[in-house]
Amino acid sequence: MDAFIDLTGQRFGGLVVIGRADPASDKHGNARWRCLCDCGNEKDVRGCDLRIGHTTSCGCLRKERVRTARTTHGQSSSRLYRIWRNMLERCENQHNIGYGRYGGRGVTVCKEWHDLNNFMQWAERTGYQENLTIDRIDINEGYNPVNCRWATMCEQNRNKRNNINITYHGVTRCLSDWATTLGINISTLRDRIYVEGWDIERAFTTPVRQQHKHNKQEEQAAS
Repeated sequence: MDAFIDLTGQRFGGLVVIGRADPASDKHGNARWRCLCDCGNEKDVRGCDLRIGHTTSCGCLRKERVRTARTTHGQSSSRLYRIWRNMLERCENQHNIGYGRYGGRGVTVCKEWHDLNNFMQWAERTGYQENLTIDRIDINEGYNPVNCRWATMCEQNRNKRNNINITYHGVTRCLSDWATTLGINISTLRDRIYVEGWDIERAFTTPVRQQHKHNKQEEQAAS
């Protein structure tokens, strides 16, 4: 049974809650809400389904995807079509392997991009190339024309949530960039900081050969 939370006025995808449904609860005691879809239809939805993103429209989005998939005008085999389809799947299909990192944490696809033609036109205007991937500028925001760009895989990797950014002498870079700049293997840097517990100054300035020599002396002393 849902703990009662007033959802009136809140938006969930393409649905805005306008009040309690009639009946107000289902047979299990879960709260039901009357919602207004962006398309103009009304739909009664359980509160739990709204909050977890299970229901984000009256059903019109699903119908639109089916309609678009049937009218791709020969694009279904193109790389750009696959990028568009996979973007929708990981944001809106709970059974998709990537849903937990996208739709499951609130990442959405804007209404405009549910139309393949709109997405392809944006791609052409913004310099799409076969070696580029779609990248969200703000990783906490969704897929839309303002928040997206085309990037190389290297650029996109720098923008990942789990990337390690370090500020040294007033300059902030990800750990892989510091490794390149310093000429030190990234695994060595990572071990120095996160395994050995070195401070940044020592980790960045200790020559690798000196470190190896130091380790060897420790091994000899212990033997």
